[in-house]
Amino acid sequence: MTLSKTPAAPSTRPAEKITTEVAAPRLTVKPQTMRAAHCRDGHYMNIVPVKLPNGRLLWDADAVDALIAGRTVKADPEKIDEHVARKAAADESKIPAHIRAKSEAKAKRLTAGEAA
Repeated sequence: MTLSKTPAAPSTRPAEKITTEVAAPRLTVKPQTMRAAHCRDGHYMNIVPVKLPNGRLLWDADAVDALIAGRTVKADPEKIDEHVARKAAADESKIPAHIRAKSEAKAKRLTAGEAA
C-alpha cells in the first residue's frame, strides 16, 4: 500500500503581525520613526500597518522581512488614501492647544516669509 500525499489546503491563517516595538529594531530604527512616518504619510517604507482600536500599530512581519532582505514592498494605495482622508477630516477640536498654536505660528512665519 502506497501513501499518496494530498495537497495541502491553502492556509486560512492570517499573516503574522508584529508590534512597532518588535519591527523597529529589526529595521534598525527607533519605534517613533515608524510611528511618525505612519502619521505623516500613512506608511513606513511602503508598509501599511493595521491600527488597533487602542491606537497600537501592527506591522506585517513578511513585509518587514522583505525589506531586511532588500526586496521592495508594494504599498496599497487605497489604504494610504484612506489614512490621508481620515486625517484631513479630523475634528479640529481634538487637536491639542499646543499643537494648534505651533501650526498657527508656522503658518504666520510662512506667510511673513512669502510677503517679505
